[in-house]
Amino acid sequence: MDRAAFRASDSDRERAVDLLRGHAAIGRLTVDELDERCAAAFAAKTFGELDTLTADLPPLAAPLAPVPPVPPALPARAYDLPGRIPFAQTWRAPSDPERVVHDLMRVVAPALHGNGYELRERTPHRLLFERSRRPAWTFVLAVLFFPLGLLALLHKDETRVAIDVSPGRDGTLVAASGTAPLAVRQAFRQLEG
Repeated sequence: MDRAAFRASDSDRERAVDLLRGHAAIGRLTVDELDERCAAAFAAKTFGELDTLTADLPPLAAPLAPVPPVPPALPARAYDLPGRIPFAQTWRAPSDPERVVHDLMRVVAPALHGNGYELRERTPHRLLFERSRRPAWTFVLAVLFFPLGLLALLHKDETRVAIDVSPGRDGTLVAASGTAPLAVRQAFRQLEG
């Protein structure tokens, strides 16, 4: 039987996403292409489907670091909506908490603001960003089922990103979690490196 017909595992899908991220990091894929291909990789059922996502890309020169496993708290369907993926990241920064918060405001805050998030809380050890949007389906219901459909306009999708900063002996522990688009998650990765 051909390899392309065999079913892929979760770790196979994550390796494919890691490979796609490596190609995006060196400029072979745009952010939109990466987002689309990652969504397709997480939805892939066979090796053949995964292979088609990288068929137009040459081999990477250096091996990529292994991808950490997805926390079990994430539902599998979270990957069905590119750009709206729950995430949780923790890393240790070598500087003091004040400098870390400054770096977060310089690198991550603009990405969050660009995607409609507003800073709701800022303390020396916590940043909280929130976004509230009215989905398009609420307008459709309001028009189709007027006047009762106007009640749909009361619904809003709310998402948040919380960043906690804790001082330690070896630097500062940073824990970020929430739901955010790819550009925001990339800003966090920039600070981790």
